[in-house]
Amino acid sequence: MDDLTNRVAVITGGASGMGRAFAQRFAEAGMKVVVADVEAPPLEETVKQLSDFGSETIGMVCDVSDHSAVLELKTRTEEAFGPAQVVCLNAGVGAGGTLAETTLSDWKWVVDVNLWGVVHGVDVFLPGLRERNEGHIVFTASVAGHYSFPRLGPYAATKYGVVAIAETLHAELREEASAVGVTCLCPCLLYTSDAADDTPCVDLGGRRI
Repeated sequence: MDDLTNRVAVITGGASGMGRAFAQRFAEAGMKVVVADVEAPPLEETVKQLSDFGSETIGMVCDVSDHSAVLELKTRTEEAFGPAQVVCLNAGVGAGGTLAETTLSDWKWVVDVNLWGVVHGVDVFLPGLRERNEGHIVFTASVAGHYSFPRLGPYAATKYGVVAIAETLHAELREEASAVGVTCLCPCLLYTSDAADDTPCVDLGGRRI
């Protein structure tokens, strides 16, 4: 897709950090933008900013760990703008601490969002992309999806999984000569702009911390 004008982008975890930066760049390119995030206040602020810029933008509070919520995200997108051409599976969370300190609740939270959130996104959006034979899926993994660091056990485990899903999907789509593209981002610590006051913040693999 060389021309993004009037194309549709969906971004999970889109109200802060890398997700918000994606939304801004897509709006600048003339895309219609759907911002999904579990946090309502920064979501509202991001949608307002993009709308004030002149972008056709909608927002939806969406917990990606809930498959039905991701299905609703697809429905809302298509009702507002038509099918998505770019899907950014960016939502992510992290629980710090050693594995000895990590609780089962910590594991469930991180796995449900980081891994099942991606699985839900692929399950919901990939069939339409393949059927139309167009578009792109962007996975936000992390350098922690290639290297293990102390006190990031659950986070790294899920990001290794995201890398594996992305690489497998890329190979399978190439095998069937599909025009659907796959990108897997594996950032380390980086600075983006905060949705509320435009001050620097740190993003680790898609989660603003």
